[in-house]
Amino acid sequence: MAPLGVLAIAGAVLTILAYDRRASRSSRTTWHAGLALFSWSVLWFATASSFARRGMANLPDHMIGHVLVMFLVPMGLLYAGFGRSLWWIMGVERRRRLLRWWYVERTWHAPKWLVHPLGAALTLNVVMVASHTPRLFDFAMSHLWAMDWLMEPAFFFSGLFFFHFLITSPPRRNRVPLRLQLVMVVATLFEMLILAMSMSIFTKSSWYDVMMPGHGMPYMPGMATTVSAAFHQQQLAAAILWICGDFWAVPLLVGMARTVVKRDGSLFAALERQSSRLSGVGG
Repeated sequence: MAPLGVLAIAGAVLTILAYDRRASRSSRTTWHAGLALFSWSVLWFATASSFARRGMANLPDHMIGHVLVMFLVPMGLLYAGFGRSLWWIMGVERRRRLLRWWYVERTWHAPKWLVHPLGAALTLNVVMVASHTPRLFDFAMSHLWAMDWLMEPAFFFSGLFFFHFLITSPPRRNRVPLRLQLVMVVATLFEMLILAMSMSIFTKSSWYDVMMPGHGMPYMPGMATTVSAAFHQQQLAAAILWICGDFWAVPLLVGMARTVVKRDGSLFAALERQSSRLSGVGG
């Protein structure tokens, strides 16, 4: 089984155990546990099911799996507060010692440049572009171990790194400035648009040899059987990549707008405030 499939099963077991160990349960904790279980189920579906194996020969299916692993699953796990829920598995005294060490006694801290929001955005976008360059993509699709141990884990962990700075689960508060959050979202959307257009509009042929008929791979359902079918699959995959941006970016942008309204009273007040600040700088 793929390593992320094993991780999904282990994560689901830990979610159930953490929920069962809670001293008290509210509707919010129940909802978060359910969301975490759903996210782990999606990760297993995208990496260890028959759908995942079909994605090795069908570009649209691969792109759907890519979107699920890099965007949907990390967003679900972070909003569900899965990492924080693991505290409940430990006993009270051990949990208190661990938290005291982490927040008070710990002397080593990761360099700020390594855990910077823009670094997370750069990491996710580099992984997304590099993994769909023809040479790397053909290699991963031709070697199951490369897909299971390199490409899919890169999707998953870069997604967690990226959305960690954008999505919070109460009582944790997001301290990343809204301007940085906006830059992260807009830059990633723009990169996805350029990649999708490059795969569909700016080319007239399939990029990937592994998707071409006669490449030597054993036949699987959904595999392209003609050159035109391979290019059509690439266009469809590009459309899936671009459309998925509406599903992850729009809720984040709406959340940012609500935060601005709560802080300044309205979007117009926020724009006026920013305009006044820029005018002051310019003067």
